[in-house]
Amino acid sequence: MQFQNITFEDGISDSRIEHVIQDKKGFVWIATRLGIDRYNGQNIKSYKFLQEKQAGTNTMLQTQKGNILVATTRGLFIFDAKKDLFELLKSEDSVLNTHLNSNIHTIIQLKNGKLLCGNANGTVFSLSFEENDGNVKHQMLNFSNGSNSNHPSSIFQDTKGTIWMGTSQGDLFVFNEKEFLNTTFSKYNHNTYINDITADSNGKLWIGTKGNGLFNFDVNTNEVKQYKKQLNNNDNISESINNNFVICLYADKNDNIWIGTDGGGLNLYKNKKNKFYYFQSDSNNKFSISDNAILHISPGEDNIIWTATVHGGLSYFKNNISLYNIPPSKLGIRNKDKQGSRILESKNGDLWLTAGRNGLRRYNRRTGKVTVFISDPNNKSGLSGNNILSLYEDNQNRIWIGTLYGGLNILEPKTGTFLKAENWSGLKAVFAIEKDGNGNIWVGSNSGVTVYNNNLKIINTYTVGSNIGLSSNVITCMFKDVKDDMWVGTAKGLNVFKQGKFKSYLPKKEDSTSLSGSRILSIAEDDDLSILVGTYGYGLNRYFRNSDNFKRIGQEKGLKATFIRGLFLDDEKNIWCSTNLGLSKITPAGMVQNFNSYDGIEPFNNNKAELGHNGYIYMAGNFGITYFKAEDLANNYSKDHNVFFTNISLINKNGIKEAPFKNYLENYKLILPPDNVMFTLRFTTSNYWDPKNISYKYKLEGLHETWQNIGNNKTLSFSNLNPGDYSLKIKAFNREGLESTHIATLNIYASPSFWEKTWVKISLLLSFIAIIFGFVKWRVSTIKKQKQNLNILINQKTKLVEAQNRKIYQNNIDLLNAEKANQQLKQKQLENELNFKTNELTNRTLREIHKNNLLDKIKDDISKVAKQNKDSKSLKSIVTLIDNTLNLDKDWDDFYNLFQQVQPSFIKNLLKESPKITDRDIKLCALIHLNFSSQHIATLFGISESSVKVARHRLRKKLKIEENQTFKEFFERLTTHAAT
Repeated sequence: MQFQNITFEDGISDSRIEHVIQDKKGFVWIATRLGIDRYNGQNIKSYKFLQEKQAGTNTMLQTQKGNILVATTRGLFIFDAKKDLFELLKSEDSVLNTHLNSNIHTIIQLKNGKLLCGNANGTVFSLSFEENDGNVKHQMLNFSNGSNSNHPSSIFQDTKGTIWMGTSQGDLFVFNEKEFLNTTFSKYNHNTYINDITADSNGKLWIGTKGNGLFNFDVNTNEVKQYKKQLNNNDNISESINNNFVICLYADKNDNIWIGTDGGGLNLYKNKKNKFYYFQSDSNNKFSISDNAILHISPGEDNIIWTATVHGGLSYFKNNISLYNIPPSKLGIRNKDKQGSRILESKNGDLWLTAGRNGLRRYNRRTGKVTVFISDPNNKSGLSGNNILSLYEDNQNRIWIGTLYGGLNILEPKTGTFLKAENWSGLKAVFAIEKDGNGNIWVGSNSGVTVYNNNLKIINTYTVGSNIGLSSNVITCMFKDVKDDMWVGTAKGLNVFKQGKFKSYLPKKEDSTSLSGSRILSIAEDDDLSILVGTYGYGLNRYFRNSDNFKRIGQEKGLKATFIRGLFLDDEKNIWCSTNLGLSKITPAGMVQNFNSYDGIEPFNNNKAELGHNGYIYMAGNFGITYFKAEDLANNYSKDHNVFFTNISLINKNGIKEAPFKNYLENYKLILPPDNVMFTLRFTTSNYWDPKNISYKYKLEGLHETWQNIGNNKTLSFSNLNPGDYSLKIKAFNREGLESTHIATLNIYASPSFWEKTWVKISLLLSFIAIIFGFVKWRVSTIKKQKQNLNILINQKTKLVEAQNRKIYQNNIDLLNAEKANQQLKQKQLENELNFKTNELTNRTLREIHKNNLLDKIKDDISKVAKQNKDSKSLKSIVTLIDNTLNLDKDWDDFYNLFQQVQPSFIKNLLKESPKITDRDIKLCALIHLNFSSQHIATLFGISESSVKVARHRLRKKLKIEENQTFKEFFERLTTHAAT
């Protein structure tokens, strides 16, 4: 078993512990000669009794309602949680007070709630009191043969309600509802002090005495069996106790009797095996019990057992007795080498194990005989090589032994002789030996695979250079599956041998479906025929045959180990992994259970656990051989750990101070002062065994809506909380991820500052409203007076403004009239100018018409003369010259320029309306717009009037002038639209 200890270094006030109990909330109360220590997993608080009392503690008790009672040499004390101290229990009855102030040796609480006390004066009395108001009542019980020299030393009530009492003179009394009567046991004990009494599930009493050993008393048959120390009883297992001074007893729920002795350490009696086991202090083993003198044994939470010692403080351990151990002393193992041992259970039941670097051991479990095999250079027929790496039993019951430097050894158990296989000495670092489907033995070393037949002859060798696909010559493990395929793990990948060749699997970067690591440590086959592969530093893989890929398994369920040194399946199809952290079990549903040194399972270093016959799992190392039934090893960690607060520190502007925190009080409420800047809370759990594997979540209601994960951190800090009520809740998770049903709750009230208090806020609000109301009222009055004055001023200003406005208005009228006259003058000037231009244009056009008419008449006269004159060439040239003169456009250019001055936008608007009209059309439109007659137009164009009529008609179509619309109306509309 693994023990943990609480000593001076942890803060206890005395190394001698008289009594220990763990209360319902999880606190551990430790009774010493100096007073009581209360341990919460983080720190210890000491309570001293009144100095004048100088009381030494005898025993402690937690009542059904949770009160802590301490029986001392100077009376009975009770813990007052509100005052945070122990007070002497008192009564108004003077006789009872005498007994309450006496040396009370023993106290128990009966099933009916009454307390039964026995003191050094030989008095037995019962107490009943309301624990809330302290009203104490009592009843004296008759005690036959009672005297000062024969006082009650131990009182016990069994499961049937029967009350038993042991005395200082070795008598055993039973209470018959009226008085205590002596039993037949007294004649067996020979007046030896009875230290303690307990009972097993069969109703038999176990009685520990001061020097006369241990007794088993059958109350039905009055048969008594005595267990006393046997001569030369030096082993860790025997038929009796190892010390006759039995100080304390405890019967657990599995019917095991735990026995505290004065010098013999802790003894364990297993009823089912009828054997005693001993656990003693060992200065070389930090996990041993701290002292061999034990004063009290007490059960705690989470299957922990507490032991109070004389010199070693407090020791405690997990009550996990499903593990069995054969110590190294029985196996001839003396060294403390950390290299683990390989172990093999042969078909005849013998256990073969390597002794680190010290050879081989054969242990016969039936006889306990150990055979030692050690390499001797002078013995050529003996074991060759002491550093053994692998063991295997073949069909002929021969033991194959692979060594680091000594080659391959084969032992014939019947004769004890070693056989020499072919090239046995050439094989180094033989880590793996396995049988194939044909019965041949595969031996894996650092030079590849060597295959032997039953005659120890080599029939095959497989190496990297043989062109069959082996990925490495360094063979680390081998396994034959149900299909007779041979799986070979190497220092560089996994190989499977099929049809005469190896197929290799290696890790691929950024491919999660490939092998996780290249160095393979272990191989097994799951129930679904998938292949399990353990790696060196990269966890566990599962190979799927159908998809030909890998998947990492167990990590998401809690398999934290990365070195998987061994793999096998038990009868329930659970996968067992030997890892660098201990043993891990993966159930068929995928749940992971981890077992480590706190469970008695050491980490595996170059060794692994093996599944033997009848469901036993074996492990070996410098601790000897440990074995257990696969179905018996289960996590006995309760998930219902109590979480409780241990300390609160308040930080204000002046520094840090501890809060007056009494976390064992019901409905305790933390009041934060107004000047609080930050506060820190520390908490822990009642799991004293493995606290580092407990994680926590918290939620501060009023601030958080969801749970916050903080891992194993046991400290929380909050700063600058707004005034108001909060509720801090904390819950724990064990190492398997199971959530505790218990939630620790601390109510917190953040006090407001003076200015944040409600009545101050209301007063300030009312004052503010009053001020506002007064201000408004004053303001309204002021505004009213100002309004009256303003009205007077406005009337005055209005009259002045009106006079000024009239003057300004008249000035504006005069100015406008002058502007209007000026505009009219300009308009008249423009009209005169336009009329002048129009007249000039018309006159110029008329002159052009007159010129053209004159030229036309001259042309006609010359034409007539030319007809009469035969020699008329010169006349005809004159006529041609006149025609050219009539067709010149220069006059038209002058016309256009002048027209543009008179009508600057006419032609532009005309082209915008009808972009396809010709220059001749534009000229015609200009003449029509100037009101020229058809005759004048005909003269200007040199055409007849009828042709002008036709031209006007065509122009109307081009301009899309409606039939009832004149050219004048069209031109006016054109000018209006353009202006718009």
